[in-house]
Amino acid sequence: MRFCPSCGTVNEDNARFCENCGTRLAEEPVTPQATPDMVTPQAAPDTDRIPNPDPVRYDGQPVWEEQIPEPKKPKTGGKLSILQIVVIAEAICLVAAVIGLFAVGTMKYSAESVAKRYFAAYTAHDWDTVYALLDMPEGDFMEESQFAEMMERSQLSDIANFKVRPASGSEDGIVRYFDVEYSVAGQGASSTQLSLVRQNQKSMFLFDTWKVSTEGMVSDGFEISVPAGAQASVDGIALTEDYLTAANQDGLDTYQLSLLNGVHSIEVAAPWCELYEGEFDPSTEGSLTVSEMTLTEAGEAALEAKMQTALETFYSSAMAGADYSEVQGLFAADAAEDFESDYNDLKERLANDPDDYYTLNGITFNNFQSDFYVDYGVISGEMEGDYVVDYTYTSTWFGNTETENRTSDSSFYMSASFVYEGDTYKLQYVSIPSVWW
Repeated sequence: MRFCPSCGTVNEDNARFCENCGTRLAEEPVTPQATPDMVTPQAAPDTDRIPNPDPVRYDGQPVWEEQIPEPKKPKTGGKLSILQIVVIAEAICLVAAVIGLFAVGTMKYSAESVAKRYFAAYTAHDWDTVYALLDMPEGDFMEESQFAEMMERSQLSDIANFKVRPASGSEDGIVRYFDVEYSVAGQGASSTQLSLVRQNQKSMFLFDTWKVSTEGMVSDGFEISVPAGAQASVDGIALTEDYLTAANQDGLDTYQLSLLNGVHSIEVAAPWCELYEGEFDPSTEGSLTVSEMTLTEAGEAALEAKMQTALETFYSSAMAGADYSEVQGLFAADAAEDFESDYNDLKERLANDPDDYYTLNGITFNNFQSDFYVDYGVISGEMEGDYVVDYTYTSTWFGNTETENRTSDSSFYMSASFVYEGDTYKLQYVSIPSVWW
């Protein structure tokens, strides 16, 4: 048996700790000898009794014994749980995905990659991709649909193969230059250079965005002149007053706009003329003047009527002695004053002189034949016809006065030019024929 040195409880021989107070017992059983100082063991206390914390003294010295077993130390070097393995694997995959994404993004959005994609799309005539990769300025004539139509109209050679490489000295800054070597079937090798500009925005919030510069691809301030009063459109877009820089100057309206170099379409609808349709390339022309307009039959008839009206109005007003203001409205504003002296001369010639033998009664014009053509916005015309003069001849013979109504006929020729002003054509020039009898 083993005695507890703290509380004196008797324990089994194989007990290591006191059943009463938990004190560690000596390795060898202890057999106490009766001595006057020894504390006589008491009966076993109730198990619910709180042990006395005061140590039992032997030979006057306190003996402290551990009453609580030492905690077990965690084991090290054991296997990971399945959950730990899954978490670690997911973390590794995430890191690998981020690294892969960054590597792919860097390669996809690099300036060199964009340059290669651009020229590959250009070679394949993939104009949607080409447009998306261009640093296109804003403007009515810079839209994607117009760009694609313009490129389709352009006579582009078929490129067999190409190679894009960075140009030397273009590693820094917001612009990158790339040399492109390519070959065209039947023409041999050629080369060009692309410049790419870094944009302000980021791709996927991480990568620089690069676009191909349109420098050298745009014609700024390109001038288009059409007949005054005409409605013109380029690539299906009307030229409005926003682009008008000169109105009715020498019979022309002039517009100024910015266009991509390449083949563009133009339509011009001028009053009394057939619709003009054509193409032009601003990179090969300094400006464009549409002068080859063709009058319609109705237009020629209307212009002939205007020439006839001008002729008859001049003569009827002059015969009546009317002021020049009666015919001034036939002329364009900038030409109205130029023909006042001609009108006054005609009015003086047609005035009746009481001392003259001839009294003018009237003039009739007929049998009109005309021819017109358009030259740089000005419509020029020539007209021929006949006229009949009705007059009275007065003679005095030996005190006798006789009057006789007579007629005289002949032909005439006149020329005129018209410009569009307001809502109709007006005279820019006219040659009024002389009438004799």
